[in-house]
Amino acid sequence: MLRNEVQDKTNLSRKAIEYYEEKGLIHPIKLENGYRDYSDEDVEVLKKISLLRNLGLSISEIALYIDSKEEALASILRRKEHELDICEKRKNVLKLIVKGESVDLINDELAIIEAQETIYDKLIRIFPGYFGQLIFSSYKIFLNESLNKDEEAAFNEYIKFLDSLPNFELSKEEKDYIEAISSSFDMKTLDDLNKGKLIAIENSKTWLEENEDYIKAYKEYKNTDEYKNGLMKSIQDKLKKFMQENNYYEKAIPLIRKFSKSYDAYYEKLLKANEEYLKFNK
Repeated sequence: MLRNEVQDKTNLSRKAIEYYEEKGLIHPIKLENGYRDYSDEDVEVLKKISLLRNLGLSISEIALYIDSKEEALASILRRKEHELDICEKRKNVLKLIVKGESVDLINDELAIIEAQETIYDKLIRIFPGYFGQLIFSSYKIFLNESLNKDEEAAFNEYIKFLDSLPNFELSKEEKDYIEAISSSFDMKTLDDLNKGKLIAIENSKTWLEENEDYIKAYKEYKNTDEYKNGLMKSIQDKLKKFMQENNYYEKAIPLIRKFSKSYDAYYEKLLKANEEYLKFNK
C-alpha cells in the first residue's frame, strides 16, 4: 500500500513514517517510480511504534523491542521501575530535610538510596562536572545497573585510578560547550545514540551493508573544515591524547568489564564487529 493509506491507518505524519524507515524499523519496498510499497506488517509495526512512543520509550528502546519482543520490553520496564523507585525515595528524603529531621536519619535514608543507585549515578556523583560527563557518557547505557558485591573491588579500583589522573585541561569555551550539550542535547538523545551502537553490533555485517550511504556521508563530513575546526573535534582529540598518555584503555577498560556485565558482553561483540568493519572497508 502507498504512504497516504499508511498515514490514514496509523495517524502518523509523513515525516514520522520516513524517519522510522530511516531508522530501519520498517522495510517498505522501493518501487521504480520512487514510491514506497508498505506491507501490512509495516503498518502493524508503525502502530506499535506510535503506542510505545506515547508511553515515553525512545527509538532505540523500541528497536530493541521489535528485535527481541517481550524480553527487551521486560528489561526496559524493570529499569524504569527502578528509576521511579529511586526518584520516590529521593523525594521522601527532601521531605525529611524540609521537616528539619536529624542529619543521622537523613544520612541513613541516603545510604539506602546509594545502595540502589546505578553504577552511572555513582560515578557522576563521585566525579561531577565536565570530566565525568566526558568519561562516562559513552558508557552510560552499560552502567544503568546496580553494583553487585563481587564487583565492588574492581569498581573501587577504577575510582582510585581515575582520581589519580592529572587534571584534564580544557579551555573555558570547550567547558562551556560540554555544559551546553549536556543540558540541551540532553542525555536521552545520548542514550539513543549509545543504544544505536548496540543495535549496530548485534548484526554488524547487515548494519554495515544497510548503512553504507550513511557511513560514506559521515566519513566525508569528518573531512570537512566545519568538523576539523569545530569544538567537538578539538575536545575529542584532547580526550584521546589524555587517555593514551595515561594508559586509560589498558588500565580502565579491563576494570569496567569486571564491574559491568553488559559492557563486557558488548566489548566481546565489538571486537567481532571491528573485524567485520575492516573486511567491509577493504
